[in-house]
Amino acid sequence: KHEFQAEVGRLMDIIINSLYTQKEIFLREIISNASDALDKIRFLAVSNPEVLGEESELAIRIEYDREAKTLSIADSGIGMTKQDLINNLGTVAKSGTSNFIEVIKAGNLNLIGQFGVGFYSTFLAGSKVQVISKHNDDDQHIWQSSAAHSFTVVKDPRGNTMKRGSKIIIHLKQDAHEFCEEAKIKNLVKKYSEFINFPIYLKIQKEVSKEVDLTEEELKEEKDKKTGEDKKEGEEEEEKKDDIEVKDSEEKKDGKKTKTVKEKVWDWDVINGNKAIWLRSKDEIQDDEYNKFYKSLSKDYDDPLAHIHFKVEGEVEFRALLFIPKRPPYEAFENYYGKSSALKLYVRRVLINEEFDELMPKYLNFIKGVVDSDELPLNVSRESLQQLKMMKVISRKLVRKTLEMIKNLAVNKDEDDEEEEEEE
Repeated sequence: KHEFQAEVGRLMDIIINSLYTQKEIFLREIISNASDALDKIRFLAVSNPEVLGEESELAIRIEYDREAKTLSIADSGIGMTKQDLINNLGTVAKSGTSNFIEVIKAGNLNLIGQFGVGFYSTFLAGSKVQVISKHNDDDQHIWQSSAAHSFTVVKDPRGNTMKRGSKIIIHLKQDAHEFCEEAKIKNLVKKYSEFINFPIYLKIQKEVSKEVDLTEEELKEEKDKKTGEDKKEGEEEEEKKDDIEVKDSEEKKDGKKTKTVKEKVWDWDVINGNKAIWLRSKDEIQDDEYNKFYKSLSKDYDDPLAHIHFKVEGEVEFRALLFIPKRPPYEAFENYYGKSSALKLYVRRVLINEEFDELMPKYLNFIKGVVDSDELPLNVSRESLQQLKMMKVISRKLVRKTLEMIKNLAVNKDEDDEEEEEEE
């Protein structure tokens, strides 16, 4: 048993008020942590493939239990030793609440890598959280806390049931039972984590058709039914009846009759099929791929009028893919001051904000697209992001590139007009 140094009430207050404005963010944070753990083991495997062992698939798996009201997120990443569980899951608490407040007030918001910050968001939705983890250098251990003044770390009495990785089990609060619904989980993963580099599987219930042998009772019933029909119908009708019944209970080669039944089974389904197109080189992307991505991003049925795909390096590094719609948005001028930018802000392929106003001035609020940076802090609020100097740098470069795209459209239009005049 280990005591938290920070008072958990104050700690949770900081997380809710300073870092997170929506309860659903916890799933984004946990998936992001899982992706980091997978990145670490993949990096180690480059120089030493043996570290993967029997668990060669690098993936994230989510499952829910409606009866137990639990949500589980597992990864086959690097895993954690007993000491890692104590250190990593106590990052915020260990540094002291007052110190943490000072760090935030000082503007040092780069909390990427401090696993504790994202991890503690699980207590926004969970009353109790368990972390089962297996590292190559240690046995499997269980970390558990109910967000009280302490947490426990014990060796798993079941033994090493996992080959490698971590599994977080969240026992959901009364007001968070929506997070053990299939549709809700799918929507959140597609919203925040669709472009994570690793496959994210969700365990879902499917209905499948299966052929089974008829029981003795069913065979007897069928025989009696057929006998009764034989008495009532003539030989022609009898043949028709036989034809119909074969569809319901067909006869196998071995002479046994079967019927088709539907049963529900649990199976793993990939829910992040789309890849981050902006990470690829623009030379290898076809126009129809850009158009397809634009339509899925904007929900527009038209192809875009123009697009620009670029990478910026220097004082700040980021990638962006911007589009000009073919038609002006509805209420583009009537709602000029109320309309926000349609740019999505990503940090390491994780959605941070769907409509970040500060990226584009109002006169360019019709531009749609994505901006992705590895350098922005992941675990900060929208308000905190607005104060970051690098956001202003990103905004300037985006405006410059957007105006360049519009200028190119004008140049192309002039060239087309000149060609038409020469033909005349």
